[in-house]
Amino acid sequence: MIIKEVLIENYQCYYGVKKFNLMNGLNIILGENGEGKTKFFEALQWLLNSTKSERPEGLDFLISKKAMAYLESGSSFKVRVEITVEQFEQHKILTKEFVVDKSDTNDFEISNFVLKGIQEEINGERYPVDGYSLLEEIFPREIQKYTMFKGEDELNIFDSEESLTVLVKLFSDTKHYYKYEKKGAFLKDAAEKAVDNASKKNSQNQSQYSRLEREIGTLLGKKRNCLTFLEQTTNNIDKTKKNIKNAEKYVDNAKTLDIINKRIQIIQESLSKTESQIDENYTTNLLDEKWILMHFENIHHEFTQKITEFSKQRRKLQSQYDKDQGIKEGEKRANIALLKDLIPLPIGTPSKAIMEEMIKDKFCKVCNREAEEGSEALEFMTNRLQQYLEAQTEIQEAEPKKLYNFNYTGKLVYLSSNHEDSLADIRNIPSEIESLFEFNHKRKEEAKELKEKLEKEIKERSKIIGNSTIGSEDLDVVLKDYNSWQKDLEDLKQESKDYTLELEDINGKLKILEDNKDEIDLTNASKFLLNTRNILRHVETILIDTKNRKFDEFVGRLENKSNDIFSTINVDAFTGVIVFTINSNREKVKVQLQEEDGSIFYSPNQSLLTSMHIAVLLAISDLAHEIREEGYPLLFDAPTSSFGSSKMTQFLNLIYQRENQTIILLKDYIGRDSNEALQIEEDFAHVKRKKAFWLRLERPFDEKNLKTINTEIVEI
Repeated sequence: MIIKEVLIENYQCYYGVKKFNLMNGLNIILGENGEGKTKFFEALQWLLNSTKSERPEGLDFLISKKAMAYLESGSSFKVRVEITVEQFEQHKILTKEFVVDKSDTNDFEISNFVLKGIQEEINGERYPVDGYSLLEEIFPREIQKYTMFKGEDELNIFDSEESLTVLVKLFSDTKHYYKYEKKGAFLKDAAEKAVDNASKKNSQNQSQYSRLEREIGTLLGKKRNCLTFLEQTTNNIDKTKKNIKNAEKYVDNAKTLDIINKRIQIIQESLSKTESQIDENYTTNLLDEKWILMHFENIHHEFTQKITEFSKQRRKLQSQYDKDQGIKEGEKRANIALLKDLIPLPIGTPSKAIMEEMIKDKFCKVCNREAEEGSEALEFMTNRLQQYLEAQTEIQEAEPKKLYNFNYTGKLVYLSSNHEDSLADIRNIPSEIESLFEFNHKRKEEAKELKEKLEKEIKERSKIIGNSTIGSEDLDVVLKDYNSWQKDLEDLKQESKDYTLELEDINGKLKILEDNKDEIDLTNASKFLLNTRNILRHVETILIDTKNRKFDEFVGRLENKSNDIFSTINVDAFTGVIVFTINSNREKVKVQLQEEDGSIFYSPNQSLLTSMHIAVLLAISDLAHEIREEGYPLLFDAPTSSFGSSKMTQFLNLIYQRENQTIILLKDYIGRDSNEALQIEEDFAHVKRKKAFWLRLERPFDEKNLKTINTEIVEI
């Protein structure tokens, strides 16, 4: 989008209709203080900051006092700010205006403002459109934060916490993953809740499950606090380092001090590393490294001997038992065979029912004679029936009883075998203990030597600070503060280290509790619910990792592009390297200058800061053009007040080489001739630009009477 024309009518110091015909590329508007530059900027702000909820208050302050003075009774005039833009080969006109009427009684009446839009097609056809919709189309509100800047103070766009997140969402495809991440988290949480509810239905696990949830919730709260404290500590470290650097300005031999500080830093790092290597957590090693088993070998041999004897006795008893069972089984099978060899009732013999009937009637229907009670005939019939019935009965083979129901002896033998495999490691424990004690002793000696060196260096540093030429009272304050800050810095570094270790410990405990919770879920929730939850966990992890990767890629591109521009702005001068430091949540960013050795440059002058901020803004503008396939004008009001004349010309010529439209309002290049009249200085001829304007008040005017004020536009 390119602003082709700016029209200002009867707005404050702009009496009548004033037009600025602009071009793509660099447009420069020059003017002394109080001649209309800032009013031009504010006029555009008034137009582009329009909202439907805006109240029509303070309109009387926007009216040209000269226009009111020349207005006749019964007449009216407009107060208007209008821009014509070119966007996607279409011309669009946005106008904000209100009317001032003067009654016959010389009273002024001010109408409410209106925001109007006109769109012009390629064929020249024009038609009105809603002004607010057109404003959002040509200049979205969120874009303005990165395009309009008043003074050097507004150039640091990362002064608010949400700036980085807004920037990434505007100009990076990471913005899509923010909503994907939220959706993924929602689905995963729903699946987690479903699994939790299924597990809680089991009354046996409900108490344990609730306890795990409480403990996890407590640890998550501690983790949040720990992250907050860690971030605060990191910020305090930066502030303390900055204080130390500022104090060093008062020291005469700054180079020597810098060398000593670097030596102190090296010693402190070596000391920290050496102390971290000392491992005196012997109580933990007793269990984790199995030191408690150092005298285990004799116990193991006694245990193995007992297990061997017990196993031998068990095998002997089992063998005898198996023999006895074999004999019993043989006898049983022989009896069954004999029974099965008996011939029951021969063919032609009456059926079982007839036999039972004959025995009941005591009459043999085969022989056709009586079989009285106690007779041989009745006894014969009864015996034959019984033999028949026994032959027809299935013989059930009972499962033989086991001598041992469980093989505990086998488990003991296996345990003994495992212990045997571990004996080699156990035999090494005494030498491991001796080695660790010797290692710790050497590290303690090294730490002692480093502390002595550190003490000497600190004393030497105090001497250098003491040789400063500033007043003794001020020197005492500086020295006390300096030494105090150095101690604070070490304390803060230790705090940071402690919070980091605490965070690792909390994460470890959380992992254990969550694993325990998952084990309960495995025995209570359905396979479908568990699989769904696990899949959604992976999906959420993938979305978060992808978002973070895209985020880091965008910030990396922004950092590289900023440094390319920064080195061009600061030719033949110290630049350093622009570094973007992002917090763990990727919500806040700190933009700093880094020296060649990697240390932060905490005290850059205003000119260097301005160069850094402008480099970042130009980099953002370039990325916006690449990613959104549309550029937006950059508008600066007095952005480089700290620049010298040569650097200003160099800076403007750099901006001239850019493709995007840039509008810069400056008080530079305005001088006075021998008669004290304002004039454009000759140096401006060396400035490359597409368009240039000179704003100056119409002369003569009464500096105490606003009715005489009118800004004129001179195109250079």
